[in-house]
Amino acid sequence: METLTILMAENLTMKLIFKKSTLIKIIVVMTLFLSSFTSKSEPYLAYKHKLKCMVCHVNPNGGGQRTEFGRAFGQTVLPAKANPFDANKLAQISQYISMGSDARFDAHYQKNNNKDVSKSFDVTSALIYANIVLPETGLSFYIDEQIAPGSAINREAWAMMTFDNGDFVKIGKMFLPYGMRIEDDNAFIRQNTGMNFDNSDNGVEYTLNYENSAINLFIANGTNQTTNDDDKFLYGVRVEHLFSSYRIGSTFVINKNEQKTKMYNFYSGVSWGNFTLLGEVDFINFETQDNVNNTDINQLITLAEINYQWQNGLNFKITAEFFDPDRDIDENEQTRYSFVTEYTPISNIQLRLGIRVKQDIPQKPTQTHDLIFLQSHFYF
Repeated sequence: METLTILMAENLTMKLIFKKSTLIKIIVVMTLFLSSFTSKSEPYLAYKHKLKCMVCHVNPNGGGQRTEFGRAFGQTVLPAKANPFDANKLAQISQYISMGSDARFDAHYQKNNNKDVSKSFDVTSALIYANIVLPETGLSFYIDEQIAPGSAINREAWAMMTFDNGDFVKIGKMFLPYGMRIEDDNAFIRQNTGMNFDNSDNGVEYTLNYENSAINLFIANGTNQTTNDDDKFLYGVRVEHLFSSYRIGSTFVINKNEQKTKMYNFYSGVSWGNFTLLGEVDFINFETQDNVNNTDINQLITLAEINYQWQNGLNFKITAEFFDPDRDIDENEQTRYSFVTEYTPISNIQLRLGIRVKQDIPQKPTQTHDLIFLQSHFYF
């Protein structure tokens, strides 16, 4: 049980900002309102407790269906009050087949510099997972299907062979391993690199898996489509090592398509008491050479995140983001700041309340906006 508590008490992802006096007041009200609640969070737990993503997720790189341990943690440790039923009995269809699900629903209020206001309720995503394991073979088959919003979309479909030494090879449609696996696809480090949970690709991954380290080697179409229409591919490698109280990692990707793209990053996480700090820096180079144009664009993206577990179950996130779309052009940067609080009242239900402020250049007033959102997350 102590090992359980050690794990996923850090599964979350959102953030803070106080740029205008009105936002400061809202943050104070939110903090007072939520101060009596308890909750836990998302990826930063793995960083805080020196745990690999594969401890809680069927996908060794993180995200998607939970393992038996991950389900037990989500039922008994994550919530303020545990439900009496056994989540593993719900998810384990048979000796060989298990299932899982995530559903997120949002309510938001957004106002941009043109004074345009957007208010809506949205089904952010409804996902169903299935995993088939053939005992004593090391072979498994995994499917991640989005059933809402809109029509059904297959996000992942792969086969994986796990060897006796812990190494594994994965073949099929997958989310490529790149940087930190944070849940917020709108973060600059995920949106502008294209490496997010809305963008899978067909390819092959081989991972060298050690006790405190992992080396992911992968090749994919690089087009994010079901087929590849030329002989050029995406190649990548990610290296990560876990130390006693922190971890560091780096990723390098080259995509040889119509526009040659090179991306590399450095990321790290460190824990100090109830604080967990995460950071990532991404560099992107776009190079186009043809008879008409010869362009070379360099971009810089950063994310810094502070998690504070104020009391058992209550976590606050403060995040600062920066994006420079062309380092050769002055004063074209974008910033985004967030504050988010998560509350898990009972097993399998999590609530998130947050504020985000995004700043773009004055010539794009609609891209500068303030956002307040409430998200409900149902999972098993």
